[in-house]
Amino acid sequence: MKVNMLSRVADGMFWLNRYMERTDGMLLTLNTFYILSFDKETNDSQGYKPLLEYYTDLPMEQINQVQYDTNFVLKYIICDNTNHNSVKNLVIKARENARGSQDKITKELWEHINSLYHFMNSPDLPKKLETSDASNIISKLNKDFLLYNGILQVTMPRGLGWCFSSIGKHIERCLQTISMTQAYYAPIQYNLDGKEDLLYWRRLLLSLSGYELYLKSYSNIPHNRKVVQQVIFNRDFAHSVIYTLELIDTYLNNLFKDNNLSEARTLHNQFGRLKSSVEFTDYHHLTNQELEDVLNNTRTQLIQFSTDFSKLFFSYT
Repeated sequence: MKVNMLSRVADGMFWLNRYMERTDGMLLTLNTFYILSFDKETNDSQGYKPLLEYYTDLPMEQINQVQYDTNFVLKYIICDNTNHNSVKNLVIKARENARGSQDKITKELWEHINSLYHFMNSPDLPKKLETSDASNIISKLNKDFLLYNGILQVTMPRGLGWCFSSIGKHIERCLQTISMTQAYYAPIQYNLDGKEDLLYWRRLLLSLSGYELYLKSYSNIPHNRKVVQQVIFNRDFAHSVIYTLELIDTYLNNLFKDNNLSEARTLHNQFGRLKSSVEFTDYHHLTNQELEDVLNNTRTQLIQFSTDFSKLFFSYT
């Protein structure tokens, strides 16, 4: 595809929202683990390990060494310059993309991103994370990202930029849900008939903003199978795999409705097969191996789709 301003702006919108969604999910998980780390009565066998495995490139040996080290985790996740997925670095990347798309985003959204940028670059932030202020900082950042999502929803026009930003956002959210779900099913060999109690699943559900919904959905299904029903197949849960895939499909339809390129049709069909493989899975009779395969295959196919989507729309050569 030829170099054009639309491609560059679309690229910026796609990655702006993807970086912000990644940061939002990471902070929610960090806040969950941080608060629960004070609960000494809970038998926590993983500590911060699921967070570090998905959101960092630390070698497994080091993750095992620091998985219970709250001070290290807070600083490494929030403001470490060497961690390319730290909150600080992700906000910097998001701001760069927002700057490149400034004529397509609203003044309110730019000002909020800029405010986050300056807060994350405060020289005294690392030292504050070593004090009792750490809880307030994490709480502030979580609220800032809730506010970001609110500003995004209320002020942004629903044009092509919105479609690209929404696709980026929900690709990221879907990958987060899959990876965090794998982090809790892999240690129990994806055993859907196991007897893990609610305390075991609480960390996963809180990390995906799904604990309250889970408690309200009364059922006699054992937790190991019921959690799968919510995080993968529940169309009413905003972080479920099927919900995010359906939203991606909606925005793809908007992008492709007037596009007759064969590459666009191929990409749309590729995503349709991905979505159908989840949509038509019979979760009532799901086996342990099928659960593992659904998570692995969906993750692999979604990463490939994201790569192919970027090549189609954001290739400047």
